[in-house]
Amino acid sequence: MEQNEKWVFSISIILLIVDLITIAILNLTPKITLKEGDIAIELGEEYKEPGYSVFQGYFDITNQVFVTNNINNQEVGSYEVIYQVKYLGKEYKKVRSVKVEDRTKPALTLKGNNPVILCPNKEYIEEGYESIDNYDGDLTEKVKIEKKENLLIYSVEDSSNNKVEVIREIIYNDSEAPTITLNDGNATSLYVGQSYSEPGYIALDTCDGDITSNVKVSGDINTNEAGSYTLTYQITDSSGNSAFATRTVLVTPRPTNNKVIYLTFDDGPSYNITPALLEILKEENVKATFFVLDHGDSLDYLIKRAYDEGHTIALHGATHSYKQIYSSTDAFFNDLEIIQNRVFNVTGKRATIIRFPGGSSNTVSRFNPGIMTTLAKEVKNRGFHYFDWNVDSEDAGSARNSNDVYRNVVNNLKYQHNVVLMHDYSNNYKTLNAIRDIIRYGKENGYTFEAITMSTPEVHHGIAN
Repeated sequence: MEQNEKWVFSISIILLIVDLITIAILNLTPKITLKEGDIAIELGEEYKEPGYSVFQGYFDITNQVFVTNNINNQEVGSYEVIYQVKYLGKEYKKVRSVKVEDRTKPALTLKGNNPVILCPNKEYIEEGYESIDNYDGDLTEKVKIEKKENLLIYSVEDSSNNKVEVIREIIYNDSEAPTITLNDGNATSLYVGQSYSEPGYIALDTCDGDITSNVKVSGDINTNEAGSYTLTYQITDSSGNSAFATRTVLVTPRPTNNKVIYLTFDDGPSYNITPALLEILKEENVKATFFVLDHGDSLDYLIKRAYDEGHTIALHGATHSYKQIYSSTDAFFNDLEIIQNRVFNVTGKRATIIRFPGGSSNTVSRFNPGIMTTLAKEVKNRGFHYFDWNVDSEDAGSARNSNDVYRNVVNNLKYQHNVVLMHDYSNNYKTLNAIRDIIRYGKENGYTFEAITMSTPEVHHGIAN
């Protein structure tokens, strides 16, 4: 073999040895293998190691791996799991990426009704909603509302792009008929020759509100001929729902005895006089008229009792303050409306019989010249009947005891229609103690007792202002 060939052969042998040494060294370098690779877990979920292995050549040295991580499963983000092993003074490592993700949609709750039944002419007023997210907390202020035809679509998205939608359905429907309430009830009576005065009515609808002005009244009454007549009241709301009511008007011949006593009581009810007075009236089978004031909720039960027992509940006022109620027309009717509403709420009937505080002949209103003349006309224009009195018991004046009250009444009974002024304010025992004797005197002397109605002939004083 020539010298050059020997040299080339030697070098090849050396390179082969180097390669073998390199391969041996590489085979001895630790190799870290991860199962599954990078992974993601749900927020709050505990991290579970998928597994790993480490081989140094053909030797398993997995038990020599040191594993660390910075995972916070309560915080959305990217984290690392680090696998480390040392070999020949050198450190080898591999990293697994772990993502903590929020995959849970926010909770979105609607308050109020769903579906919502709404009048066709009404706008929906939002009843409220609430959105709570497991990670972001309260998202209520981020809720968006979109309206599509009769649907309201509520949506909200959290910081991890989890989105939720909830739908509220609006159903526009009015299937409820209006209501008609007849003042003075469904039946009334009058004498032949006496003119009929419509007591009035109220028509209310859930959707349209007060539609009294749309009521159509049909039917005829011949007040010159005795008989039973029917008036029909009809109302139809904007959705086509209709309601009807009828009132029977009985026209009767005038009785041969026209001696009637109308017992009227002002300024009540009171907790200690009115109940005892009602007991006497019940025992004597006598109906009376109560011109009430607004004494608050605590005495409403007495108004209801008197009404249920067949007495007429009429209006006196809310305050009985002359300076206030006679300061202007508006002031008077504002005061009257307060007590009218209270009586309506208690009895379900709109009272239209009134008595002016102080009577229509009062002079306490002269600080406002002409106010009584104006009011006497205006109450008529607004459908009210007002009553003064022609027999005064003086129980709020000169009468000192029950004997005085009794004499003041029985000595002045001289009319066909005797409207007697008395009071059932608190502690007025002189009237309470006289009333049974007054009733018995009337019965023994051919008088009948009636409660005032809209058909009762009105008794008026001469107006002094």
